[in-house]
Amino acid sequence: MKDTTDGDGCALKSQKRLAALDSLSLMDSPPEEIFDRAVRLATRMLGVEVGLLSLVDGERQFFKAQIGLPAPYAESRETPLSHSFCQHVVRGGAPLMVRDAREDPVLQSNLAIRDLNVIAYLGVPVRATDGEVLGSFCAIEGKPRDWTNEERAILDDIAAGIESELAFRTESATRSAQVREQRAMRQRLDLALQSGSMGTYDLNLETGVAEWDDQLYEIWRLPVGSTNPFEAAVAKIHPEDMDAHEAAFAKAMDPAGDGLYRLEMRVLMGPSEDYIWVLSTGIVTFDSETPTRMVGTVQDISDRKRAEEHALLLSQELNHRVKNLFAITNGIISITARESKTTREMADALRSRIVSLSSAHDLVRPAIARDHNAAAETDLATLMQTILAPHLQTADQAELTGDFIALGAEQASSYALVLHELATNAAKYGALTGTDGRVKIEWRVNAGTLSLNWFETGGPQTDQTNGTAGFGSTLIDLTVKRQLFGDYEIERKPEGFCFRMTLPWS
Repeated sequence: MKDTTDGDGCALKSQKRLAALDSLSLMDSPPEEIFDRAVRLATRMLGVEVGLLSLVDGERQFFKAQIGLPAPYAESRETPLSHSFCQHVVRGGAPLMVRDAREDPVLQSNLAIRDLNVIAYLGVPVRATDGEVLGSFCAIEGKPRDWTNEERAILDDIAAGIESELAFRTESATRSAQVREQRAMRQRLDLALQSGSMGTYDLNLETGVAEWDDQLYEIWRLPVGSTNPFEAAVAKIHPEDMDAHEAAFAKAMDPAGDGLYRLEMRVLMGPSEDYIWVLSTGIVTFDSETPTRMVGTVQDISDRKRAEEHALLLSQELNHRVKNLFAITNGIISITARESKTTREMADALRSRIVSLSSAHDLVRPAIARDHNAAAETDLATLMQTILAPHLQTADQAELTGDFIALGAEQASSYALVLHELATNAAKYGALTGTDGRVKIEWRVNAGTLSLNWFETGGPQTDQTNGTAGFGSTLIDLTVKRQLFGDYEIERKPEGFCFRMTLPWS
């Protein structure tokens, strides 16, 4: 035979070939009837003593199927390459026909002659789907034999059947890996959608049939599997956003456009005015000029919208507070100057009132900055006293009546925001602009509701429009309704200003 050996064994140790062999997980695997049958068939058809399906790695040959081997090789089902003729089939990538190995200059020193009685050998390559030679399908005789081309063709045909089985296993393994990867990708996608409060949909525009994932039903607060979910979803769009939705949808359906739908809109959550914000996106597929399919996502962006709203609120509040601070400080200085007899007395009184003003600001700051953890726990009466202190010109200007109500840090900061706005308003426009005015605050808890009434009397004869119709009123509205989930009303009577607030309490 032609010498197929290579000094470094590069053909045997090719990484690509070894990877193909490893991917089939056949080395050291138990016997399998499908391969045993192929070996039995070959030995019967060729009338030989020994038949093998030998797989060769870089160090040894493993007999996936065998018949007729002597002990101990029949039990171990492997030999080192020193006992292997099959390695030469792998190295050469071609059939190997040997009449008498003892006379072959390449094989005559192979230990398989002595230990396995391999004299005559006929082997054909067994290949993976990528063409890499995995091993040899062979017939062996313990005496010289002249092999025929017909006998080689028989082994080729049987080996082709073995290769078909290996190809099937490779395809099955590939499909199984793809299924696992698709399942893993879906799990990652589901996790990403859940983390991002996002759902997906697939709408057949011709039939009206829609497929929603569970997350989308949850966002729209619809029962999973609802009939015509899109119809129900459109009915929940805020009336003020309906025109924008219809315009965006019509644009997406236009075959002359880009087929894209994108809109931030409000979704009503019930008969009340409560709503969430969503970002709805979609892309339309056209058949000629007919829209046939729309797929997309809907994401709950309420947190982002609240953050944007708060950022705007913070900017407005900063401007509002600076203006108020100058006005209040000017008023404190004027009042203190009128009441003080000496410079030292004025300085002490002014310092005390500014410290009180700072204390009140510290209670309001966490609510404005949304740093509720920075607010200390307190009670409602103490909170009111702290906030009112900088604005009182006489000790009897404020009357507080109500139950003891403990407030947590988050509650305290939100209550402080509302009360500070009312106190500032009273100092600028209402009862606390002079010494004759009075503020009476009453509160009580009944049947899970906290009621708080703020009455002002003795102040200027004004409707206080400047203090309640602008940003201050907006701030109160956002805090009471969005943060405290309550409601309020304002009444302007000839005798004074009245503010009533009701909040859920448990």
